[in-house]
Amino acid sequence: MRRWNGWGDDEIEEPLPSQGAEFLAAAVGHGTALPDASLNSVLSQVPASRAPQTAGLDHEPLVRVLHARGQSLPDWVALRAGRLGVVPDAVAHPANSTDVAQLIRLAAERRWTLIPYGGGTSVVGHVNPLPSEAPIVTVDLGGLNRLQSLDEASMLATFEAGVRGPDLEAALRARGFTLGHFPQSF
Repeated sequence: MRRWNGWGDDEIEEPLPSQGAEFLAAAVGHGTALPDASLNSVLSQVPASRAPQTAGLDHEPLVRVLHARGQSLPDWVALRAGRLGVVPDAVAHPANSTDVAQLIRLAAERRWTLIPYGGGTSVVGHVNPLPSEAPIVTVDLGGLNRLQSLDEASMLATFEAGVRGPDLEAALRARGFTLGHFPQSF
């Protein structure tokens, strides 16, 4: 459930109830809503990729925008204002650990900067690319999303790096367990 510029389903718009607007006006004063940047205007800012047309790398501007920022408040504000910052040159979608190892070897040989991208929340900014002379490749780990093991006695579960909260909970629930982070940490 992620919009290109924030959390939530793209198909659902939920206006602020009048009581909420009244409360906010009384608490902090009346404000003026700033217009959101359109996705098309943001896509028009995406520079040409510096990464080679190597198999397994996605150079599409939309995919690169979706991997350019995390989900912190500063990220949302920047995206809504149309200030992208640095965008990855490409996005890789490995399906298993062998793919990841091959990607790391290739990046070392060609001097690419790799950024791991798990759930993409990144409330600390680690998925946001920094300016670099080297091509930047974001490694979307969403294909590595399986439960590897579950020790029911110690209640220790090991998941692959790209598992998202709802999928993690579903896998545990099927075995009678929960991580217990719903919905706050999804």
